[in-house]
Amino acid sequence: MIGRSIYVPDNPAFVGGSPQAVHEQLWAQGRRRRLQVRCALAAAGLVIGTWLVAAWCGLLAAALIAAVDTMVRWRERAASSVWRKGQRGERRTARILRLALEWRGYKVLHGRTIPGRGPVDHLVIGATGVVIISNQAVPPETQIAEYRGTLFVDERPGAKMAAALRDTAHATAALLGERLGSEVAVDPVAIVHGGGLRGGRVTAEGITLLRAHRIPGWIRRRRVRYTPDEVAAISAAARTLPISRQAIVVR
Repeated sequence: MIGRSIYVPDNPAFVGGSPQAVHEQLWAQGRRRRLQVRCALAAAGLVIGTWLVAAWCGLLAAALIAAVDTMVRWRERAASSVWRKGQRGERRTARILRLALEWRGYKVLHGRTIPGRGPVDHLVIGATGVVIISNQAVPPETQIAEYRGTLFVDERPGAKMAAALRDTAHATAALLGERLGSEVAVDPVAIVHGGGLRGGRVTAEGITLLRAHRIPGWIRRRRVRYTPDEVAAISAAARTLPISRQAIVVR
């Protein structure tokens, strides 16, 4: 167990705290090191730019390098913000869906329950099909990838998570199809908040994993499946699904 070795003294950052608290403590402890690395990179840019061109070029290179390093660190920090706050990411995803899809004619429902399967974070219905979305907030060091069609989370198979989301999609499709009297295809998507997602998108074991900001474009680029009348009918059927106790209020 971390912080409980007879060879290494206890680190207060690791004892009695949640993973989020531990991460916050380590991030604060690493600030000096990050500034040192940034200054070293900027100094190298200053020397090389001055030597190759002129002093003004060295100053410009140093400023650009420092800005890029700051941006990279900021993106790392922002990617884990949902996980650090102990949230799952429903509100962030809901805002993106509302701002990027609803005005284009897509119907977005939040916090519905599929009888026998449990809650669904978001249900998106539009001309390009029906998608159920689940939010997954993971620690910054988590790595998610696909290898030969198998989903891996930190080198461990993610089959259980994929199967649960896939089964929920099948149950949703069956329920909507029963109410409409026609077949409805439902695709499962997991939005990953934090961690590392290889290539920005991973498709494996029948599900797709994306960053939240990529989901609107991914949905819009799919082939058209339904007419406006069919979208309205599917949406009406979906609205009869029970509201989950975990439903969020979208602002």
